Amino acid sequence: MANKVEQQIMALITPIVEKRDILLWHLSYTKEGGQKVLRILLDKPNHESITMADLTDFTQEVNELLDTADPDPIPEPYLLDISSPGADRPLIKPWHFKWAQDSEENILVSLFVAKDGQKKWQGHISSLTDDGLVLATDKDELVLNFDEIAKAVLDIQF
Repeated sequence: MANKVEQQIMALITPIVEKRDILLWHLSYTKEGGQKVLRILLDKPNHESITMADLTDFTQEVNELLDTADPDPIPEPYLLDISSPGADRPLIKPWHFKWAQDSEENILVSLFVAKDGQKKWQGHISSLTDDGLVLATDKDELVLNFDEIAKAVLDIQF
C-alpha cells in the first residue's frame, strides 16, 4: 500500500508517464541512511529498454513539476532517484510477475519461511493466479502465494 506522499507523487507524475509512453515500474518514498529518498523506476512497455535520454528528459520534467507543485508534496529535503529497474529488477507487484512470465526469464525468489527445506528458489513462472504463482524449478513445480515471498528478482544469465 502506497503512503500519502507516494500517492501524491503518483498523481502528479502519471500524466508525464502517459505522455511519454513510459512504464512506471515502481515508486517509493523511504528513509535510507538518515535521508529521505524518492525513487522512481521506469522502463518502456513491451519489454523494450529505456534509454538514458528517456530518463534524463523525464527527470528534468519531474524536477520542474516537483519544484513548482503547490502544495509541495515533499516539503523536507530529499534525494530524487530516477532510473531503470535494471536487468535484475525487483518483482514486487502481481503485474511484475506477469511481466517476468511473459519475458520467459528465470526469477530468483527468497521466502520468509523455508519451503521443502529451503528459502531460496530459482525457476521460471509456469502459471499465475490472483494470489500467487507456480514456479517451475530444475526438480519440480513449487506453488507459492505472494505473501510467502520476501524478495523476488529477475535472474538474468549473461
